[in-house]
Amino acid sequence: MTPTNLLPTTTQALLPTPVKAARLPVVDALRGIALLGILVVHCSRWFTADALPARLYRLHGAGALNALVIGKVELLLVDKFYTIFSFLFGLSFALMLGRSHEAPGVFYRRYARRLGVLAGIGLLHYLHWRGDILLIYAVLGGLLLLFSRASNGVVLAFGCLLALNLPVTLGRAYAARAATPLSPQTLAIAKQQALANYQTLTHGSYADTVVANAHSFGHLLDFQLGTGRVYHTLGFFLLGLYAGRRRLFEQLADKRALFWRLGLGALLALVATKIGIVLLTNAYGPAGQATAPAQAGFALVYDIRNVTTTLFYLAGLTLFFQYRAGRWAVPVLALVGRMALTNYLLQTLMGSLLFFGYGLGLQGTSQLWVACLLSLPIFGLQVAFSAWWLAHFRFGPVEWAWRSLTLGQRQPLRLAPA
Repeated sequence: MTPTNLLPTTTQALLPTPVKAARLPVVDALRGIALLGILVVHCSRWFTADALPARLYRLHGAGALNALVIGKVELLLVDKFYTIFSFLFGLSFALMLGRSHEAPGVFYRRYARRLGVLAGIGLLHYLHWRGDILLIYAVLGGLLLLFSRASNGVVLAFGCLLALNLPVTLGRAYAARAATPLSPQTLAIAKQQALANYQTLTHGSYADTVVANAHSFGHLLDFQLGTGRVYHTLGFFLLGLYAGRRRLFEQLADKRALFWRLGLGALLALVATKIGIVLLTNAYGPAGQATAPAQAGFALVYDIRNVTTTLFYLAGLTLFFQYRAGRWAVPVLALVGRMALTNYLLQTLMGSLLFFGYGLGLQGTSQLWVACLLSLPIFGLQVAFSAWWLAHFRFGPVEWAWRSLTLGQRQPLRLAPA
């Protein structure tokens, strides 16, 4: 292996000095709470990743309690916690790169194999649930390898622009100039697709679900590109890469002032977005009824709000975990975060068995607020399972398989007796 001091000067300057590989409990705790937020959002939508017939929401999403619970989920959680998860993916890449004592080419080839294995896991997962993010992570992770040679300024600039969904924002602004309402045929097709999705999930067998998902990759691409989710994800990858290079999550006691500034800045930005939404509403009416140019403006403000909310959560939770009131939560959440891949897949397993037709079939029968609250016992079970597993084994089961396949040989799993 090549010592770091023999690496090319340009590459060496971009890498943190290699340090002994050690887990960062706060980062694991952030990963755990990101999984909790993602789980709550998925349960609040009956664990479906596609549209459902509108009548379901009229039957099981109406009323004051549903409005209260789902409204708070939409405001506080939706599009905020998958971004935290994406940020931590980029941060983990930076940590692995910074801790590697191998030549860059060796590390890049190994990381490419790691992404290839993740793509396989993601493909299998997508066949079971259309909301999979692992396949997207594996594809976009390849771009991290390209940006790993870029300067911090380039990484930060691209991270901010992509996190703010700039490509879709420009597309919306252009389309708004000649926007036309959706045709009746387009609306009819959307309704048919929603009904077909509902019929498969509530009345189809396990095999029917897998086959339907296998034929839906076009919808995945349309969603990722049309909503800008792919740009959000890559943007937060890059912001995580930047944070890892700057070692923002190491020696946190010395960085409290930095996180306070970040949190307060994000809070002020959130206030500004609230004012922006009020001004747009007063000028053009509610977002759903506004003209096409005004809707593009609403979308831009919402994108800014989601980014600043994510940064506020990252800064606020990192600070909270350092004070007495929050320290108790770190080891509990870190248990789930250390097995993030396993627990992410387990959420799909439990969610499908609860909500889909080949399970308990709660998708077509439960109130949305009840479905949302089911996320809490699911997460509690994950905490308990993670605690038991990590008391006996080094890695989560899927993490172990991922590591073994990446390295091409079976890795030790069971902990040595104390």
